[in-house]
Amino acid sequence: MISALNRSLYIKQSLATLIFAIVLSLVLSFFQAYRTIQQEPYRIQKEFNDTLSIVERPLSQALFRLDVTFAQQQVESLLYNPAIQQATVYDENDHIFAQASAPTLSPSLSNDVANFLLREQLSVGRLLNFSGIEIPLGRIQLELDRRYLVEQIIAFNSQLFIQNLVKDVLLALILSWLFYVIVTRPVKQLTWSLAKVDEVNGVSVPASFDVLHSNDELGRLKATFNALWLRLTNALEALDRSHQHSKAMISHAADGIVVLDRMLRVQVVNEAAEKLLNKSSEDMSNLPLTTVKGGSFWASLEHSLRDLPVDQTMTAETTLSNNLTLTPIEIRISKYEVHGEVEFVLLMRDLSERKEAQKRINRLSFYDSLTRLPNRALMIDHLQKCMSEMKPASFGALIMLDLDRFKTINDSLGHNIGDQLLLEIVDGLLPLVPPNTTFARVGGDEFVFLWGNVRGDMEESNVSMNNFIQRVLFECSQPKHVEGHDLHVTASMGVSYFDGSEESTATILRQADTALYKAKELGRNTCAFFQEDMQSTSDARLQMEKSLHRALKEDEFEVYYQPQNNDKGDIIGAEVLLRWKDHDRGFISPMEFIPVAEEIGLIHDIGRIVLQKSTEQVATWRQQGLWQDSWKISINVSPMQFAHANLLDYVIEALDKSGLPAELVDIEITETVLMSDLDSALAKMEQLRDLGISLSVDDFGTGYSSLKYLKDLPIDRLKIDQSFVRDLINDKDDYAIVLAVIAMANALSLNVLAEGVETLEHFQQLQLMGCYSYQGYYFSRPVCATEFEKYCKSHFETEVI
Repeated sequence: MISALNRSLYIKQSLATLIFAIVLSLVLSFFQAYRTIQQEPYRIQKEFNDTLSIVERPLSQALFRLDVTFAQQQVESLLYNPAIQQATVYDENDHIFAQASAPTLSPSLSNDVANFLLREQLSVGRLLNFSGIEIPLGRIQLELDRRYLVEQIIAFNSQLFIQNLVKDVLLALILSWLFYVIVTRPVKQLTWSLAKVDEVNGVSVPASFDVLHSNDELGRLKATFNALWLRLTNALEALDRSHQHSKAMISHAADGIVVLDRMLRVQVVNEAAEKLLNKSSEDMSNLPLTTVKGGSFWASLEHSLRDLPVDQTMTAETTLSNNLTLTPIEIRISKYEVHGEVEFVLLMRDLSERKEAQKRINRLSFYDSLTRLPNRALMIDHLQKCMSEMKPASFGALIMLDLDRFKTINDSLGHNIGDQLLLEIVDGLLPLVPPNTTFARVGGDEFVFLWGNVRGDMEESNVSMNNFIQRVLFECSQPKHVEGHDLHVTASMGVSYFDGSEESTATILRQADTALYKAKELGRNTCAFFQEDMQSTSDARLQMEKSLHRALKEDEFEVYYQPQNNDKGDIIGAEVLLRWKDHDRGFISPMEFIPVAEEIGLIHDIGRIVLQKSTEQVATWRQQGLWQDSWKISINVSPMQFAHANLLDYVIEALDKSGLPAELVDIEITETVLMSDLDSALAKMEQLRDLGISLSVDDFGTGYSSLKYLKDLPIDRLKIDQSFVRDLINDKDDYAIVLAVIAMANALSLNVLAEGVETLEHFQQLQLMGCYSYQGYYFSRPVCATEFEKYCKSHFETEVI
């Protein structure tokens, strides 16, 4: 019974409901009996007052007529009520007129019980008056049987208790049955279904369950369990996948993995670790770490592992012997705690490839990949060491070598031929290198000889130094046969002596580079020794480079305009000229800074600025009515600018931003552009002409191009160089050249413009020779935009007059 009670929720609920119904019935019955007893005196008073009302009139008449017999009959009739013990009628003098008593019966209740239940005295009395007249005739007094009344109360309440008990028990049974139908049986069905749940279908219940409980708590419980079961199934699958994935990762990891317990016994060993340790996992399972191959290292490591804090890592390196080969390994050790158990994981990585890679990187870092010579970094390191170890009265030399015309060969024949040529040159120079001398490649075609201890005097006439230089120059100038090509190159060399007192290696390198630059200026295929006066030239050039970068950044360049006029003095256009006013040196001649800008590659940015500023200014003048559509703005483009791949894009960009029509622009190029690459130049000139831009050949007559190209070039005008115009009056040769250029231009239907027209005699002579377009100081010097505006306004005023 107890076992069933513990197992069955329904039995527990039924017993609880039954006990609760009985207890509730008892409590309610007791409470009802208590209220009945409390109200019983009032009920008794009311009941027997009603009884007296019946006999009141007959007894009043009997007292009035003094009819004792009739009164006695009335009194005795009252005794038919078993609750009345005695009935007494008193006359007006309070003497007994009639009296009757019920026979005494053996009591079923004790007086104590009766007195406890009915504590008040139970007697009922009433005055008897004559009918219609308030004249007292006497009174009647009834004595009630307390025990009888209590027995009636007990009998009534007992019956009521039994009725309530039966009703409550029936109600408890009905509720238990309803609970069984509504809750217990569905729960049993759900429990039975949960016991047979599967991974695919989840919880499967009878159809009636879903019909009755699809929307109630049990239905939601089933849905919730299905959802939880699905999540649990997915979690278990994910956990299993993770477990399998972790096992696969550990098993197939490239690094060796060994897991130790808190006693440093081997628990897990993957395949990579087996190969590194040359033992199988079965042979190492549950063995102490110190029994692993190379036990001395593991013994020393064991103390460190025990002292290692939890959640901390450490790294160690060792070398393992495997099949007569030494394998360097790195071991990264982590200590952690899982479920209260401390474990160690050792990640062992084979460092063989890394060590080899470090060696390769070291070679790449300090040696040239093509020639296998030391590179700049290693050479500087050797130079620094040489300076620090320099003895008194001794000196060294840094010799910088640069191949002449190598870039031409490299660009024309390809980098592969260039690389092979470098190898041929290096092979020829290596036998010439003195002992204890570093031969390094520091750039594309730049080499350095670091001679740490030179014999003789620290002078240009040093015999051993000059002999070495001459042998190197001779070797470089010998023909080289590379893949069917006979190649000829020469070398320029710069020498800088040092004795260890120099500020730094950079100083020595800069001096050697300055000397090399001087050798280039001397005509190449030669050598120059560094002199102090070279430094000032080098510093000035470096300062010029810095100033040019600053000028470009701070927009210090200004565009000037020199008018171009016809034979009547009318303006036909203007040439754009670049001016630069340095903060310290003032205006610097374009002849001074343009070559430097070309060499360091700033000419493209400067030319772009000139294009943008000049087109925007002319577009503004055109809107203001100062610039006529028949005028042209002439913009010089250097050969390096013209060869730039983005020149056409820069021109189009300037025209688009300014809104200036292309027909108002004239691009001036020199004959050098035609000499470098005629086909490419011709294609680019055609593209400019397609935009509507005019083309002029500037400084015509100073170049060396063939005149036959003129008939095929898409040009509109020739500009006679001012060097011919300046001495036109006095020099017959210049006169003949100018006359020939004018005649040739007329024959080719080209316009011609003379530069450098500075005097009236120049102007008149050129008119007589058939040249009708001019530019020079005779008309105006190059002026800023503001002055050019004034010039144009004054010109317009003169025309009006």
